[in-house]
Amino acid sequence: MKKVLISEKIDQTASDMLTKAGFDVQVASGVDEATLTKEIQGAYALILRSSKLPNAVIDQADQLKIISRTGTGVDNVDIDDATKHQVLVARVNGANAYSVAEYVITQILTLSRRILKSNAAFQAGKITNEQGASLPGLAVKNDLNGHEVRGKRLAILGLGRIGRVIKGLAQALGMDVVAYDPYVKKADIPMMTDLDELYRTSDFISVNMPLTPETKNMISKTQLAEMKSTAFVINAGRGGIVNERDLAAALNAGEIAGAALDVFATEPPKADNPMFTAKNAILTAHIGGTTVEAMRAVAKGAAQAVIDYANGKEPEFTVNYDKIKH
Repeated sequence: MKKVLISEKIDQTASDMLTKAGFDVQVASGVDEATLTKEIQGAYALILRSSKLPNAVIDQADQLKIISRTGTGVDNVDIDDATKHQVLVARVNGANAYSVAEYVITQILTLSRRILKSNAAFQAGKITNEQGASLPGLAVKNDLNGHEVRGKRLAILGLGRIGRVIKGLAQALGMDVVAYDPYVKKADIPMMTDLDELYRTSDFISVNMPLTPETKNMISKTQLAEMKSTAFVINAGRGGIVNERDLAAALNAGEIAGAALDVFATEPPKADNPMFTAKNAILTAHIGGTTVEAMRAVAKGAAQAVIDYANGKEPEFTVNYDKIKH
């Protein structure tokens, strides 16, 4: 019976799939290097969530044949090291696209309509009957009236599966949608090649790209300075694409109107992360693609990849299949 080690608990439906297929399913007792190195012994497959996989775990695994990632990004796995040890790396594409897209649209509306500011005003006692004005009057007094998103320009950085769902949802709201993606040659919306123009003309910028050497610090001090003072930045892609220190400084100086971050350069972020005290910032714990429905879908996709590979079939989405001897 082949052993499958799961780095962190996944949806039970996926675990049941593996058990039904004849695998011995075990959940790791920790994601630290020492624990995983010990518990990877004898495992045919490792199902990995978002935690970083130390190279030592791959190096010391004695029977490992496949690492199956419950998501699209594989920046938490050293692909070259896995390939060196003839370990296939598989991933799940698109299963959480709607959840991430829905998150982005939620933050666009929350920021534009000043929802958090209104809630904070109530909690601070600024919106009560004793304030001597009507409720709409108090909204005006406390600058709580936001803006419609209809007619506003949304720039999507990365027009992959998630980006395309965002596009559709934003268009349904009447937004003017453009995109930047050097790997997409044809699209049914304007594809911008001049990033400076994109930053200057956009009301909302949604980051939905992988973290690569080319995208690291893609939005930092210079780019933020080009944006409208009324612009908002939403990063539900990968931490490190938006420079958090520069973003916090821009928010506190009023250079842009607000931001929402679901991902961070270091996860969890350190206690001194400047975004913790940035003005008009919404911070969430990498929840964009982790709705109950999405978590079930990515877990099932990762489990299916293991089942397929064990049965001599190439999984649907792989990273290094052509470099592995089968």
